Amino acid sequence: MLYLLLSVASTTLLFFIFKLFQKYNIPTFQAIVVNYVTCILVGLAFPGGTAVLHPQVFTQSWAIFAFALGIIFIGTFYLMALTTHKVGVTATSVATKISLIIPVLFSLLVLKSSLKEYTWVNYAGMAAAIAAIILSSIRLSNSNSSIRTPAAAAMALPFIIFLTSGIADSLINYTNQYHLQAGEASQFTMLTFTTSATVGLLVLAYFILAGKTRFIPRSIIAGVLLGVPNYFSIFFLIKALSAFNNDGAFLYPINNIGIILAGAAGAVIFFREKLSTVNLVGIGMAVLALILISYQEITANLF
Repeated sequence: MLYLLLSVASTTLLFFIFKLFQKYNIPTFQAIVVNYVTCILVGLAFPGGTAVLHPQVFTQSWAIFAFALGIIFIGTFYLMALTTHKVGVTATSVATKISLIIPVLFSLLVLKSSLKEYTWVNYAGMAAAIAAIILSSIRLSNSNSSIRTPAAAAMALPFIIFLTSGIADSLINYTNQYHLQAGEASQFTMLTFTTSATVGLLVLAYFILAGKTRFIPRSIIAGVLLGVPNYFSIFFLIKALSAFNNDGAFLYPINNIGIILAGAAGAVIFFREKLSTVNLVGIGMAVLALILISYQEITANLF
């Protein structure tokens, strides 16, 4: 249970840090680039960490998927920050965590690797997930925020995150099933982080050399503060999976429900986000969706 709570806390902290970037005028992309460099350094600090980026990893069949995932990761992370700024912590956390229905459908329809028979209750949960994104993304017209986000953008940004997060999880699922061997998960993760950092550094260097931006030193501190919980959000999730006998069908919904609720509570308490009745219904729908999608595993573990 401790690792589950730490996973929820570290992941929720990412959304709060994105919100603080807005408050303190931190260049978001620069901080995200530093964040991925920090993830690599933290990973290398662990025993055996220096071995995970041996040149041989680039010849593995899963290397191309790590490269693709690294590009998706940094793009999605930037969109998460942008959505947190423009729409709010609540809508971003809902869109990110409810995206698990995409890898569920991918596993069911493409990989055909589902270990259970899906019922109308599960599919009702998937429909509720879409409704949850819509309802939690609707902004109050009388919000006192200094940033006015067009309604179309407020609706589109969470859906884009929903899609990209779901695609990333599906890619991980596919790679794990068909390409990764035992003991290669750490190498795959580090190569993914390295790709994100490399792409980010190249893009940032281009903008700086082209005179389109200048590097802001405080981005380093901001990136480190983001990178440490980002790394441990994955570390604690893996530990939690082990503690729950790798029962991801049970753990992921519980973990995501915790993140959605903690994100909404923190948004209201720390950032004074205004949540309308419609937004609260959206949060409730998100929790209901996760329960319906995995009700078989939840009831089997609790009763």
